[in-house]
Amino acid sequence: MKRLNIKNIKIKKIKYRDPLEIFNEYNKSYYSSLLTGNGPEDISRLSLIGYNPHAIIRSDINKTEINFEKNDIILNGNIFNHMKSILENINFKNFKFPVSKIGLVGYLSFEAYKCIENIEPENKKNYEMPIMEFVLYNNYYYFDHTKNELFDIKIQYKGSSILEKKIKPKKILKNKINSYPEKMNYIKNIDKIIDYIKKGDLYEVNLTGQYSYKFERNSYNFFKKLYKNNPAPFSAYMNFGERKIISNSPEMFLKANENRVETRPIKGTVKTSINEKTDKKNRDYLLNSEKEQSELFMIIDLLRNDLSKVCEVNSVRVLNEKKLEKYENVYHLVGIIEGKLSGKKDYIDLIKATFPGGSITGCPKIRSIEIIKELEEYERNIYTGSIMILNNRFLDSSIVIRTAIIKDNAMYINSGGAITIDSKTEDEYQEMKNKISNFMRILNENNI
Repeated sequence: MKRLNIKNIKIKKIKYRDPLEIFNEYNKSYYSSLLTGNGPEDISRLSLIGYNPHAIIRSDINKTEINFEKNDIILNGNIFNHMKSILENINFKNFKFPVSKIGLVGYLSFEAYKCIENIEPENKKNYEMPIMEFVLYNNYYYFDHTKNELFDIKIQYKGSSILEKKIKPKKILKNKINSYPEKMNYIKNIDKIIDYIKKGDLYEVNLTGQYSYKFERNSYNFFKKLYKNNPAPFSAYMNFGERKIISNSPEMFLKANENRVETRPIKGTVKTSINEKTDKKNRDYLLNSEKEQSELFMIIDLLRNDLSKVCEVNSVRVLNEKKLEKYENVYHLVGIIEGKLSGKKDYIDLIKATFPGGSITGCPKIRSIEIIKELEEYERNIYTGSIMILNNRFLDSSIVIRTAIIKDNAMYINSGGAITIDSKTEDEYQEMKNKISNFMRILNENNI
């Protein structure tokens, strides 16, 4: 795949500007991406814009297609094996900063687990998405928010780049569609999970549901308003053809520089309050709740085990077992785990060992996914998958929560939470609603 090799790079340091302001010019461009965020410096220092795609890589089960201007490449077999080959052919490792921090930009859908584990049954689909979709760009903007630096990066590859595809307009939906989950259905599923836990099948399951609404607004304006209300550390806007992805996620999945690897699961959620006494009461509850703490500690143990599959012996350790982080409408508990990737393993091995993230499956992971597929009505698609920047020496990725997909004039939003033996059904249902309250507030406005 010589057409993926970099031939020449031009880097220009330019005047620092806000990423959302610059992306005003590119948000309608074919397969353009904005990855940005605000939060702790060690996870929110980087923003990236990609536009003008050289190649688009799309995968479904056992089939990967690489689209160029001409002569697309079709590859059959396991998608992760093809990703290994693709990364080997993209020679970002030969270049220094900031090129070392850019690369493929895209996502893995939750259902990519099918390429790792054989789990049945299939669920219904409210909308279609590839299991994996990545873009290699000719043009990037790289932002270092700590130093207020901005780099304009232009890349020339060995081969012509992709031409913009014309998307046929879809039929406009006239009514609200498939609003799900109904409260009683969600509560019944919580009770079923608690029964499974009592029988010894597992310790916890992340149960989610999907809402869908008519959407005929400007999707990038929606994202900007959402981001202004809650500038989450792993926010993204991706104009991927007929699908627009709006992500406002607070959760990191994997971060890797060379062979140092880190993951930061979120478990435990409570609302913020403008009332100081109520806000303190909520914080104290979260920090002292045995239920919330046990959720987090179980997932930390699961992720320690996942990392140990591909990291050097005795290198995996917990840096922080219970960190409180505040967002616009909720507090979260966060754990921080690191490891040193074995010299025999690469980032695709790392992703396969840890995907999907344990915080959005449950424990043990495989049995949790089986129960998720049994109880949830629709496939999750990108929700609880991962959005990432990836080359063979750098990886930065999120858990895709607080995220909407816009397709065919409809918006799809998922939400959920961890169910344990101590879960109270009303509390869990309310938590699910709290997590997407920012989306719902903007949807109910008329000025987007």
